[in-house]
Amino acid sequence: MPTVTPRIGDNVLSQATHPVRDDLGMTPTDHDALRDLLVSEGAAVLQEPISFVRFTGKDEADVLLNDLDGHPHAFLFACLVDRQVPAEWAWSVPATVRDRLGSFAMDDLVALNEAEWVDLMRKPTPAHRLPETMASVLYLAAQRVVSRYDGNAANIWSDTPSSATIVRRFLEFHGAGPKIATMAANILVRHFHVPLRDYRYIDISADSQVQRVMGRLGFVEPGSSPEVIVYAARELNPEFPGIFDLALWDLGRSTCRPTAPLCSSCRLVDYCGYAAGHRD
Repeated sequence: MPTVTPRIGDNVLSQATHPVRDDLGMTPTDHDALRDLLVSEGAAVLQEPISFVRFTGKDEADVLLNDLDGHPHAFLFACLVDRQVPAEWAWSVPATVRDRLGSFAMDDLVALNEAEWVDLMRKPTPAHRLPETMASVLYLAAQRVVSRYDGNAANIWSDTPSSATIVRRFLEFHGAGPKIATMAANILVRHFHVPLRDYRYIDISADSQVQRVMGRLGFVEPGSSPEVIVYAARELNPEFPGIFDLALWDLGRSTCRPTAPLCSSCRLVDYCGYAAGHRD
């Protein structure tokens, strides 16, 4: 491993800058305190020992997704189809494909033509809300893993790439936009402790949950675009913008809901101007 590789959790993760804005109902001190809290929470997660990750809540599906040594393409495939359906459904797709095909060996997957992928994704029930589209995504992904990565998806990240390189590699897969590419890199670093040379180009994944929480916390104006969210996170912690991703996504899904947010149950309630008029 190159000696330049920063250890996950080192101070490279907490070199935050000044607050993004001070005109959204929070004082600069509030911004600093909230930013520092979120950075410290993210750094603490990165310091935890590697443990079994619950992606779907179904044991067999999660065992496959955690098998980065034997079946790293399961993780890749799940990332690529994680859109327009609940996350648990998307991340169950690799196990569904394995069960229907009777194999999840890369040699067997790459041997399938696109029509056979469509059958796998459609029958006996749709494996995804967009089975034909995702069949094409997975067909092309299997082909690329073989042609570009010697049949081993782990080669996407196994050479200790820079953060820009790993995000670019995910982006090169058909159907992967910035949100998917940065999500994949973030999960590899956060949950599996995959070493990279740096973390500065792993952005926050600005989905609806993160957009809502960033707006309510006052880091951006409510309703801001994904691009604004991404650059706000870069300002907040330029050495690792995506360090906020998991905490904000969890908050948006469990507590900071679109309607009837559970403000009094939120650990950030004392920092949140929105919460003052929205107590449950």
